[in-house]
Amino acid sequence: MNADLTALSQTVADDDEVEILVLTGSGGTFCCGLEYPATAKGAAAAQVIRLQFGRLTCVEAIAALTKPTIAALNGPALGVGLELALACDLRFATEDAQCGLPQITDGLIPFCGGTQRLPRLVGQAKAMELILTGEYISAHEAHRIGLVNEVIAAEQFTARVDEILAGLLEKGPIALRLGKEAVQKAMDLTLDQGIRLEEDLYALLQTTQDRAEGVRAFLEKRPPRFTGH
Repeated sequence: MNADLTALSQTVADDDEVEILVLTGSGGTFCCGLEYPATAKGAAAAQVIRLQFGRLTCVEAIAALTKPTIAALNGPALGVGLELALACDLRFATEDAQCGLPQITDGLIPFCGGTQRLPRLVGQAKAMELILTGEYISAHEAHRIGLVNEVIAAEQFTARVDEILAGLLEKGPIALRLGKEAVQKAMDLTLDQGIRLEEDLYALLQTTQDRAEGVRAFLEKRPPRFTGH
């Protein structure tokens, strides 16, 4: 699955026809983390985890995408599963989804960006609590602390995610990518540097065909037809 998701990320990055990536699970689970043989104990289990860690390229591949990404948490997102969701830009969860980083119970810490991305979303205190206790939280608690954007009833989940996706697809793809870049880089810049980056990206958008189309559509009182150019 790691290899498939890594390859998929490259396909998404290279294909101009793909504007947004949505990740979801099957069977009522988003992702519950790594699997290793039940017979592996002690040092053997640790070796399996080290080998897995060396191959977990999918999380960073998804995080590196310049196109918007959505994690549709149709069930539990635990361990590396939550770290995969943290690598996405938006997260939506069903009411029965749980989130957690339980690696501490195995004598480990999150190792696919969880210790870095979680504090940026929910603050240091709550991230410290979740990482050091390894406890699971409900979807509603995840929403309360800012970990997920919206909690949706299971019977409405697919339709609601599709609705959100359709709304994003109506927007200009260049503006979506540059808006994502500005927000992502803001965490590592001073306010002055971030404002300068925003100004530069805004100026870049003025040179695009999509910006001209947006102006025409506004003046003609019709929906814009963005092309990504």
